[in-house]
Amino acid sequence: MVRRKKLVFATLVACLGIGTAGCGLSGGETGGVSTDKITAFVEGVASSSEESASSYVDEPAAGEAPEEAIAEEIAPESEESAAVGPDQYAYQTLNDTEKAVYDEIVTAFENREEEATISTLDAGELENAYMAVRCDHCEFFWVEEFGYVTYTRGDTVTSIDINPVYAMSAEEQEELQTQIDAEADRMLADAPVEGSDFDKALYVYKTLVDEVDYDVNAADSQTIVSAFIGHATVCQGYSYATQYLLDRLDIPCSTVTGTADGESHAWNLVFLDGAYYYIDTTWGNSRYINRNDEEAEEIIPYKYVDYDYFGMTTEMLLKTHQPDGTIPLPTCEAVADNYYVHEGLYIDTWDPDRIGEIFRQGYETGSDLVRIRFADDELYEQAIQYFLDDGAIFDYCGGLTQVKYLNDTGNEVIVVVF
Repeated sequence: MVRRKKLVFATLVACLGIGTAGCGLSGGETGGVSTDKITAFVEGVASSSEESASSYVDEPAAGEAPEEAIAEEIAPESEESAAVGPDQYAYQTLNDTEKAVYDEIVTAFENREEEATISTLDAGELENAYMAVRCDHCEFFWVEEFGYVTYTRGDTVTSIDINPVYAMSAEEQEELQTQIDAEADRMLADAPVEGSDFDKALYVYKTLVDEVDYDVNAADSQTIVSAFIGHATVCQGYSYATQYLLDRLDIPCSTVTGTADGESHAWNLVFLDGAYYYIDTTWGNSRYINRNDEEAEEIIPYKYVDYDYFGMTTEMLLKTHQPDGTIPLPTCEAVADNYYVHEGLYIDTWDPDRIGEIFRQGYETGSDLVRIRFADDELYEQAIQYFLDDGAIFDYCGGLTQVKYLNDTGNEVIVVVF
């Protein structure tokens, strides 16, 4: 008899602190077979409460040998999957055995295999490979659960089988994939395909913020289905949708998990114009970032794109975000593709005429908002005092009679509303 563990669960990762991102293992051993389940940040459906129910049944394993019988062979190391390329960041952080397991997991998901023997005897290597797959691959919306069975002789592990569970039939998967690709094509119809990596990534960032709402109750919120079909999602859906569109524009991108302001969260690591940066599309949605700020909502009562979280360095990221260590991450130090630096909106020395010219151009071209980022608190406070408290902005913007503004002290950004 084999004691199998059946789990009914929801792995809850919404950006309001529901559930946890990362990977947990559960299960136990009976005789020569142990059945375990890896629950990760991409599995399940977000809901308003955290629930995990388990039931246990003792039953013979259909088609398996009795407890003492052992699987004698381990599958040979697989050839690299066509889905794995040199641009997959998390894949590159693995050792050779973990890379082989990564390939086998990708192949199993692509082919909807329900059981496959993998090229490791180490559950830790399996976990590392699985989490790397989930960071690099945003497309597996049809995968609902992922478990594994360990075969042993005495205290020696002789093989490990993986057991994916799928959320839908192959026909349903194909139908959804067709809808997703049609919507992705529509969204990218005006993308600057001949532009720089910055241009392409900014287009994706703006498009997703404009077209997809943040909604903790969105259906299929942990997959790209929510963003492309429902047009409402949470952080996981935003990060996966960002990754999916950037992949179609040949921009290397992976999903990173951790916390932001102490709440479970997901965002992206991207490779733009020769360097790594962080992008958080969820926080680019003002409706999300201002959800608890009544004053901000009163000043700007509509959804707009917040550029503070496009092209972040590690130093910028760590002010509010904390990666969970699922994968090793690079130190991002480049600033050329930070939104404010790239667009000439970053001020690192006091130059009132330059700042005033930015305000004037925004006002005269009919911009609703003008955002300027300052290198430090001193410059930031000096600009507020001079342009807003003392009214110098009116000297540069002829005809302007009133102005509203937001203080973004954490990022040293002034947002002027005309």
